[in-house]
Amino acid sequence: MSSLPRMMDNASGDLLYPRAEVLAGPPIALGCMHMGGAWDANASIPREAKEKARAAVETALELGWNFFDHADIYCHGKSEKVFAEVVEELGVSREEIILQSKCGIRFPGDPSPKCPHRFDFSADYIEASVEGSLQRLGTEYLDILLLHRPDLLAEPEEVLAAFDRLRNDGKVRHFGVSNFPPHVLDLFREAGFIPVANQVELNILRTSLFDDDVVASRRLPAPGHPADGTLAWHRRHGVVTQAWAPLAYGYPSGRKPDWDHERVHATANVVRDIARIHDVQEEAVVIAFLLRHPAGIQPVIGSRNPERLRASDAARRIRLSREDWYRLYLAGRGEPLP
Repeated sequence: MSSLPRMMDNASGDLLYPRAEVLAGPPIALGCMHMGGAWDANASIPREAKEKARAAVETALELGWNFFDHADIYCHGKSEKVFAEVVEELGVSREEIILQSKCGIRFPGDPSPKCPHRFDFSADYIEASVEGSLQRLGTEYLDILLLHRPDLLAEPEEVLAAFDRLRNDGKVRHFGVSNFPPHVLDLFREAGFIPVANQVELNILRTSLFDDDVVASRRLPAPGHPADGTLAWHRRHGVVTQAWAPLAYGYPSGRKPDWDHERVHATANVVRDIARIHDVQEEAVVIAFLLRHPAGIQPVIGSRNPERLRASDAARRIRLSREDWYRLYLAGRGEPLP
């Protein structure tokens, strides 16, 4: 994976992380969002959820995926707890795996009934969130912490002060963001921070981050997208692009569409044709579509189905031609190029 992510000291501008080797491993990560089973905060963790989590982790390790993506809110923290139990049972050492978690989203009613759904980048909440994740994951440190969604009330200097304390205390080694558009990335950059990664929704049916590179050539005016220039920003500043929902919820690989039927069917047909050419399952083509892009995209696959994980891993063994990549892009985009 290309790119040289870094974080700059907000006082001196010195590079604290001249190279994020933590992100230089296998290009696919396992997303752990659903490992805790139910999203009800008061529900117990069903045995079936733990069995599925174990199967997913075992398969990921078998495939050489050592990168695991979490968030403090996933199943109200239960996903991190289940993962920790599975890893302990499997006898996996901490040094063998890369742990990433996210913070900043707060549910309604947290901590009191009148509190609304909101985003929170206050230093107190960031540090408390990390403490909770460390406890649930049974580890002394996170390899990477991501800010989950932009907080409209965020003060970059306050955020970076929290990062400094977490880094100095050995609790977090690298820092990144999720769902950040370029103008917010620029705001934090001016304060001295360049994330190691930005995790965004990106897949064959969600092409807006690709589209912004071609809409400027249209003769007729086209509405802008708030994330215009995200991938170019990542490449310019050495930020790894992590893709959430990279399988597009299964629609291009056989799931019956319940929206935009014509576009989804057309995309699935092209995926199927190319899968036959390469003798792989459809999931491999959907993931290969992302891996082919020069931004160095890291898909974060949230499936717990071992067969789907193995099918996705086959993407690493194929390289799409330019022509096949554009066939997929045009089908998923649903519009011709200008």
